[in-house]
Amino acid sequence: MSESDNEKLVREFLTRMGPTPGDVRAAVEEFLTDDVVWENPGSPVCRGKAAVLELMPPDFAQLDVEFRHIAHAGGTVLVERVEDMLRVDGTPIARNLKVMAAFEVRDGRIAAWRDYFDITNLISAQRD
Repeated sequence: MSESDNEKLVREFLTRMGPTPGDVRAAVEEFLTDDVVWENPGSPVCRGKAAVLELMPPDFAQLDVEFRHIAHAGGTVLVERVEDMLRVDGTPIARNLKVMAAFEVRDGRIAAWRDYFDITNLISAQRD
């Protein structure tokens, strides 16, 4: 079975975040709707691209993603992943973060992005 267009869109969005802060901003601009809603545990709900960019650390330069599972139904894409978020100097913002997310796609762009992870375990020593 081949990937759906929505799966491809979400995968491309996550892999295009880096290797510079400018690339991260460009991915947000290109792949998210103007009225996107982004939710993360322990953070305020972001509404709109400007709020998304404001919540991201200014030195966030690279998202390295290991995709574990991707599933879709209609306009919703579920993604289980392990990610490293790196600063411009290569130091981690988060390492080996296990994340489950729901993305809602509308008209070829991501309209909602909800991440679920254990906020108490942002940095861990190894992947399992």
